[in-house]
Amino acid sequence: MIESYKKNLLIDFTGWFIKLADFAEKAEDNSSLPKLELLLHTGNVIRGCIIGYDRTRQEKLLMVLETSDLDVKSRITLVPGMQVAAITFSDADKAIMNLETPSKISILELKRSAKIIEEDLEKSTASKISLVLDTDNYPEENRKLVLETIKFLPSIFESLTEDELGKKAILENIKNIKISIAETDSTVLEDKELHIKISSGYKFPHKEKERIKREIESVL
Repeated sequence: MIESYKKNLLIDFTGWFIKLADFAEKAEDNSSLPKLELLLHTGNVIRGCIIGYDRTRQEKLLMVLETSDLDVKSRITLVPGMQVAAITFSDADKAIMNLETPSKISILELKRSAKIIEEDLEKSTASKISLVLDTDNYPEENRKLVLETIKFLPSIFESLTEDELGKKAILENIKNIKISIAETDSTVLEDKELHIKISSGYKFPHKEKERIKREIESVL
C-alpha cells in the first residue's frame, strides 16, 4: 500500500491542482470528487473538493467546493494556489481509485494534450515554442509516458523564466521541444531544438520533473 501511495500521490502541488480540476470537469456529480483538507500558509484550513484551477491569472486561483456536515448550502472558496502549504486526502485509497489514469492513451488524446501544453508554454514563457511529437508512431504503451512528460513542461519553463536571464536564454535558444523514447534518459539542445529522450518504466513524478529541469538548465 505504501508503494501505491508513493506512486500515485507524490505529485507537486501544481500537478495536483491541474489533475483534480480536470477530474472535476469530467465528473458527473460531486460524490466522486476526492475530499481534501488544504492547509494555508496563514494557518487556516479549507475542507472540500477542488473543482477549478485558473492558470491564466497571475495568482493562479483554485476554486474549492467546501463540505460541511452542518451546512447543506454550497460554499465556494477562491484561493491563490501559492497560499497552499499542505494537502491532506481525507480518504487516500478512494482518491487513488477515482483518479487512476487509464493506461491506454489514444493518439487523439495525446494530440489534444500537446496543443494545450503548447498554449500553456506560450503563456509561461511569452514566446512560441512548438512540441515535436511523433504522435502517430509512439508505441501504445509509451503514449502515457510521453503525455506525463509534456505535462511537466509548462511549470518547468515557468520556473526557468522567473528572471530576465532565464527568459533571455529560453527565447534565444529554444524554438522546438522534441520528445522521443530511448534506452536511457538524456537531453540535448541543437539548432534551437531541445530534444528530451525518455526511457520507459515507472518514474517518481517529482523526481522525473526535477531531472528534466536540471538537464534543460545544463544545456542552456
